[in-house]
Amino acid sequence: MILAFTQLIQATPSPDTTKTKFDRAIHGRPFDLNELLGTPDKSALPNLVNGVPRWVLEDEIRDAAVYYGIGKSTQSTDQADNDARLRFSQFVEVSVKSIATQQIEENKDRLEENYSYESLVSTNMKLRSVKISERFMTSDSIYHSLIKYGKSEYHKLVTDEIKISLETDIRKQEMAHQATEALRADSLRHKLTMDSLALGRKQAVIDSLDHILKMEESRIRQEQERIDLIKSRFAAFLKLKPRFLMIDVPSASTPRTWIHSSGRWDPNTGHMRQVKLGTSLWLFTAEAGIWGVESLANQADLSIKLEVLPPSGDIYPVQLALGYIKYVTATEGGYFDLRKPGDYGSLSPLQTAEWRDSPIQGTSFFAVGTVGVPTINSHINIYLDNRMVSLGSIWYPFPRNMGDAISIINQIDYIKDESYQNRFGDQLQWQIGLRLIAISDRFATMVSYEDHEAWMLNFEFQY
Repeated sequence: MILAFTQLIQATPSPDTTKTKFDRAIHGRPFDLNELLGTPDKSALPNLVNGVPRWVLEDEIRDAAVYYGIGKSTQSTDQADNDARLRFSQFVEVSVKSIATQQIEENKDRLEENYSYESLVSTNMKLRSVKISERFMTSDSIYHSLIKYGKSEYHKLVTDEIKISLETDIRKQEMAHQATEALRADSLRHKLTMDSLALGRKQAVIDSLDHILKMEESRIRQEQERIDLIKSRFAAFLKLKPRFLMIDVPSASTPRTWIHSSGRWDPNTGHMRQVKLGTSLWLFTAEAGIWGVESLANQADLSIKLEVLPPSGDIYPVQLALGYIKYVTATEGGYFDLRKPGDYGSLSPLQTAEWRDSPIQGTSFFAVGTVGVPTINSHINIYLDNRMVSLGSIWYPFPRNMGDAISIINQIDYIKDESYQNRFGDQLQWQIGLRLIAISDRFATMVSYEDHEAWMLNFEFQY
């Protein structure tokens, strides 16, 4: 028994000389679980005192590991929250500025200029990710708000941003130094190779210009080939010159003879509708026309036209003319018979006064443009004066075989002046005609549907 007791004593472990509980665990020695987990600090103050948070009573938090801000207001929770944010911002600002100053001091040897706190940390940093942690209203109706935020997280966030900013600027400085050294080396190399580089640049410019010239020559050649193809395909149309008259409005073209005249006759009734006489010299054309109803003259006009732009353009020939027109509508007392040419110059004083003093008369400048469109074998014409706007076309169905001997004229008029509308009062009027040129520049006839009611036979003479 004494021997067993002796063995038991020898088996008892010697006192543990390991300094920490973790060392004892590593070496297989027993340890106290309470020592590892920690025992509650019974001296810590309770969070509530008679149901009121301690931070409300003391207006502070006794915890060095947090930033906090406590706000108060007798008005509302929002005002208490704003007060808490303000106090929190002031609390944080000191620490953030301290960290910034410390980082600048630590890196001043690597920087070439001084840095301020404001240049590194934005003002909204103080309140970033901050939320109200707790609210409480005391019995005297005072609102309390608390913001509590861990210092370690704030320190890490601010420190990281400052380091990034400093490292970025340091890197810029290093790159600037490297660039300066590289420029110095390049300057030396540049002096040695200046002549060869200048020659190379000149040669590059010459090559570039040569390429541009070749490209432009190719473009011009292709465009000319396209023009030549159109000219070849529509050669017959491109030789045609538009007639100087549409249905009852002029085109931009000038007659190729000195004198021209025309008469418009209704074969169904035998009445004359219009008589016109004109003369042309170079690019000027002067015309006088008389219009009537049932052969009784009631309207007249006198115009002069200058072709300011002769046919211009290889594919789409364009012409433009400007002119001036005087027009008058007589009352019944001034009517005379269009079928009696001898009466034209022998009007009675009363008739002459009716025409001269008519209240329905006016003057206007006019413009007329004509363009040839070979793809549709047509000349498009537009006429404009104070009374009306007219859009028309002359289509040549057989330009290759018959030239302009046969043509179809379409004319659409928008007439603003009521005195020149048809008897139905139509503002928009469509007229169509078939022109046959029996003798070029001498005699032509046209059958036309006019005023939405009558077919007219028009005779045109040139001398």
